[in-house]
Amino acid sequence: MRTALLLLVTACSTAANPSLDAGPGKDAPPRDGNLPDVDAPQTDAAPDGSSAYSHTVVLDGSDDFLAAETFGTTSTAYTARVTWDDQNLYIGYSGPDLNPTALDTASKWLFVYIDTDPGAGTGAIKSLKYNTQQAVFPSGFGAELYARWKCTATFSSIEQFQGGTTYTTVGTPQSGHAGTFVEFAIPRSHFNGSTTIGLVTWMINEKPNFEGSFAGLFLGNFGDGYSTALPITKYLRLDLTAATVPNDPSNAVAP
Repeated sequence: MRTALLLLVTACSTAANPSLDAGPGKDAPPRDGNLPDVDAPQTDAAPDGSSAYSHTVVLDGSDDFLAAETFGTTSTAYTARVTWDDQNLYIGYSGPDLNPTALDTASKWLFVYIDTDPGAGTGAIKSLKYNTQQAVFPSGFGAELYARWKCTATFSSIEQFQGGTTYTTVGTPQSGHAGTFVEFAIPRSHFNGSTTIGLVTWMINEKPNFEGSFAGLFLGNFGDGYSTALPITKYLRLDLTAATVPNDPSNAVAP
């Protein structure tokens, strides 16, 4: 009789608490009956005990960047996107020349230059020269890495600064592309353990007699057009352990 009574009490307790029979790998349903927001950024514990911003982007050519990760550029038809998780820095761009069927895409590029120790005075202070164009970085910004994506959607690489005008190819970014949108990942393993980075992005056309720079990260960062020493005036400084969203105004550095 005691055994039967114990079984009856256990059965009633399980029925009243559905989560009790959730086996390994199973989660109890949300108490309010709502599904979690899969597009929301995740948070991890930062070294200071705060929550670190984190958002994993699926590289499938479909734009799932969030509003807090979106930036205006020097060209009204182009929008930049930046976010990260514990493995990758994610870059997204949209605009007419990201479509391989656009005019002169064989001579057009998207560049992402990264400073792994902003303010330290190390790294390249200018971009590589493409035809006759070159960018000059803001004070305090020195690039240790750059990623490039050709607008034909046929070539991309990650390059590591070696000194002078020398870079070495260290990888090919995983990417997704559809129409006028591209997204790719730069592994944080290339950052030498740094959790604070600087970032500048822009596009060029290197075709002779049609050269020009455009779509630079941040409105008004430079004037679109041809320049042999493009003056980039502002960069994005990111603390990858902070809770601050990517496009928070405090992340924009204009020396």
